[in-house]
Amino acid sequence: MKIAVTADVHLTTREDQPARFNALANIFASLADLKIDQLIIAGDLFNKDIRNYSEFETLCKEHPDLTVHVIPGNHDPSVEQKRFATGNVFAYGKPTQVEFGETTFLFIPYQAATSMGEAIATNSDGLEAGKWVLVGHGDYCRGIRQTDADEPGTYMPLFRSDIDRFQPRTALLGHIHIHSSKDNVHYPGSPCGLNIREVGQRHFLVYDTETAEISSHRIQTDVLFFQESFMIVPREDELDRLATEIQRRIEAWGLDESELKRVQLRVAARGFCIDKQKISDLLQERFGQFTQYKDAPPNVDDLSVSTNEELVFIAKCVEQSIDELDWQTSPEDDKPDRDEIMSQALRVIYGGGGA
Repeated sequence: MKIAVTADVHLTTREDQPARFNALANIFASLADLKIDQLIIAGDLFNKDIRNYSEFETLCKEHPDLTVHVIPGNHDPSVEQKRFATGNVFAYGKPTQVEFGETTFLFIPYQAATSMGEAIATNSDGLEAGKWVLVGHGDYCRGIRQTDADEPGTYMPLFRSDIDRFQPRTALLGHIHIHSSKDNVHYPGSPCGLNIREVGQRHFLVYDTETAEISSHRIQTDVLFFQESFMIVPREDELDRLATEIQRRIEAWGLDESELKRVQLRVAARGFCIDKQKISDLLQERFGQFTQYKDAPPNVDDLSVSTNEELVFIAKCVEQSIDELDWQTSPEDDKPDRDEIMSQALRVIYGGGGA
């Protein structure tokens, strides 16, 4: 049996945020094509202060063969069954075990001031190690963490010790808006980027209860956010190097022509250069085909100019040495990346300013 999973839709009203409704509608349509009739929404289906769910229910009525399972998140803790009048929507306001085929899913709704481990401990009767699936909403406190100024702190944490103790076959969580996986803990991410910080393609997950395999499926969204920041090192071929890197970044998005038309972009350059105006012009030229987020041109405020040939030579040598290092790190390592190291090196070379 195959179960689809999404989370963090943050619906308000269709008039206010049509892209979020359209992304969810695209998931529903995709599930019909895939012949999947069960969808789990792992918290934050609705945004704060939304109390009327009729527009969501209208969408559900258009897909009567699809059963939607919803748990509350930290943004919609009041979600409960009595708030829905549609027969194909089930909301779980308290921890509940649900059978899908021969697999038990434990739905843990968001609760403030507690951990998922505590909630699992009081609802673990009948759960056989390695044969049940956790569905929750909160932070996995080993590796997967998205810094968000809007939601500081830790929300209903799941610890690695909880995984080792209760041994779920898989954990499917909401709250982190990026599509990510670690230690068999999976976040589908938000189906539609809520702001410029939520970049890249959006996905929903499909879990196979027989094989425990998880597949990721693209969502066609109205907008795709991207942020690109370039570390510039002063040298004669800085424009050629930047042009090559711009092309590489665009190709790395992995978008087709129709998707490229939906990109909203924020671009910045920092470091030191020989000709700031030409850097700015090149960024505007190469990214001119895309909508600039809030109509802001590429930001070069943190880009300084260097005309000191000796310092330019030193910077070039330092860059070559840094590029020879092993940069096989990941965001979970909490280590500075290549550009951060280069930025600090340039500050040492130039003393914080151009020359």
